[in-house]
Amino acid sequence: MIAGAAGLALTLLAGCGANDEGPRLLVTSGFTDEVLLLDPADGTITRRIAVDPRPGERDEPHGVAVSPDGRHWWVTVAHGDPTLHLFESGGDRRVGTVTLGLPGAGRPGISPDGGTVIVPDYWLGGTGATSGAAVVRADDLAVVERLELCPAPHQAAYSPDGRWVAVPCPLSDEVLLLDAADLSVRHRVGLGLAPGAPFATEPGNPLVRPMNVAWAPTSDRVWVTLMRQGAVSAIDTTGVELARGATPRQPTQIAVTPDGSRLIVPARGDFLLAVLDAETLETVDRIVLADDPHPHGVVLSPDGATAFIAHEGTTRSSGAVTAVRLADGQVLWRTAAGVFTLGIAWRPGPGD
Repeated sequence: MIAGAAGLALTLLAGCGANDEGPRLLVTSGFTDEVLLLDPADGTITRRIAVDPRPGERDEPHGVAVSPDGRHWWVTVAHGDPTLHLFESGGDRRVGTVTLGLPGAGRPGISPDGGTVIVPDYWLGGTGATSGAAVVRADDLAVVERLELCPAPHQAAYSPDGRWVAVPCPLSDEVLLLDAADLSVRHRVGLGLAPGAPFATEPGNPLVRPMNVAWAPTSDRVWVTLMRQGAVSAIDTTGVELARGATPRQPTQIAVTPDGSRLIVPARGDFLLAVLDAETLETVDRIVLADDPHPHGVVLSPDGATAFIAHEGTTRSSGAVTAVRLADGQVLWRTAAGVFTLGIAWRPGPGD
């Protein structure tokens, strides 16, 4: 056992195996405490990995992220004593776990050099109290710093050039832009109900509920989904809101095509996948996602041609993953997969 910062323990787990598979989709199943591995070619579930610190309790794997070189991936577990788990892509074996010392854990952000993981404290139970994030050294999972940020930050996302970290705060209607060099807050962007507006209500009672972000490939702006308003906002690195465009109901996660021209947004409330022009924020296509409840997570294939959507499901139905060809909106395959499936990521195969 190796001690991390502030006495937090990292447990190294032995194992072996080589990554002789092709690429895989990593999907978190919150209500079954698993990460599911799917073949992106046809949706076959090739493996189920238990991530279950408290057998018999619902611990909820929430966010999943892959290192820039594809050699490792991390998953957060949100309940009990929230934890971060490190896996090697070769064999998808778990090699480390750290208890974060946070009330909650949301979508982790990985620095472009692969050296740092930021885990935001998605503490909805705080109902407006300020919470923050754990800064974790990626190789040994030592918690090296704690940040005080805002109520219930949901995601931490590094810009591609590594200069910025964007953090959406669902309970205070703001997005924070952190200087990645020292993780200080450089800009607090109040969103409210109009561009540039301050907080519309007190923290804990948001009107627009910013949930998830995606950076432009050029690192000059970040887009954020406003789940309660039904909109996407564009913010530049000076903290100015550039534009806001309407979406179908309850936009959740967001992805940008490799050329930066289109935004891909699941609409949880309308069972749709919205395609937006990244410059004007106009919706240019609405793709019907059949009957699977609550599309939530999204990741694109490396060429940007296919979107993979994680559907939450309900307490009475399973979750699902669908593959959509963006050129014509055709659903290529659908797989029933877990329950409360929120997180989804692309893990490359060997040589990719």
